[in-house]
Amino acid sequence: MTNSVFRGCRNGAMIALVLLGLTPSVCTGNSLELIKKIPHTGYSEGLDFHNGFLWNALPQQIVKIDPKDGSVVQRFTPASQYSESIKWASGSFWNLSFSDNGLYRGKLNAGGFSFEKITTVPESHGWGIEKVGSELVVTGNFSNKLYFFDPSIQKWTRTLETNETDLEDLAWDGKRLWTSSYTRHAGKIFSIDLKTGKSEGYWELPNADQCPVVDGIAFDGKSLWITGKECPSIYQVKLPTQRILSSKPNSK
Repeated sequence: MTNSVFRGCRNGAMIALVLLGLTPSVCTGNSLELIKKIPHTGYSEGLDFHNGFLWNALPQQIVKIDPKDGSVVQRFTPASQYSESIKWASGSFWNLSFSDNGLYRGKLNAGGFSFEKITTVPESHGWGIEKVGSELVVTGNFSNKLYFFDPSIQKWTRTLETNETDLEDLAWDGKRLWTSSYTRHAGKIFSIDLKTGKSEGYWELPNADQCPVVDGIAFDGKSLWITGKECPSIYQVKLPTQRILSSKPNSK
């Protein structure tokens, strides 16, 4: 199946939601403080930061990016026909698939990555992945749920239902799990309380209209890196403070 067909599946589903009256909601958000932005030309899915480089999942390739200028350092073949999201964790490279909802563990060698399919996501398609503590957390197809997977026992341990929908890529900063929505809160990110499943605050990208579908978020230890579908830039922004995070949006 071609890249354009996969995109069409998602875009068609979004149009269907609109026809059903489930239009993207609009909420006010605090402004993210920009550190810098670098060029980005890919159709982004997942984003990760590892050993000084950005790693970006594109539909049919994985690219290693120099965060200084946005240049592509290397390109790799993903684990499946449509690579949805990626995460370096505990010495392994995890690749989440949209095409077969598989969760793959990879090892990097001289010839690229060698992958092993470990399990499948409890959804028809995988969307986002991150590591929280000793577990991997993933999102699924137009879902409001977070699924927790323990690699040491290779089992799904719990499911958390959130008050949001269509959760995309994920980033854990040590205290908060950041994400975005495919159909709601255009150009914004928010965090999820892992005890209650409730969203906590909304933060808007600079020039949010240029990146209306945020899909790709990573934490480098100090700041967040954010991009999206057909987004011309990858944004490095300061991590929002806890104090301001407690504010609520004025409307939905």
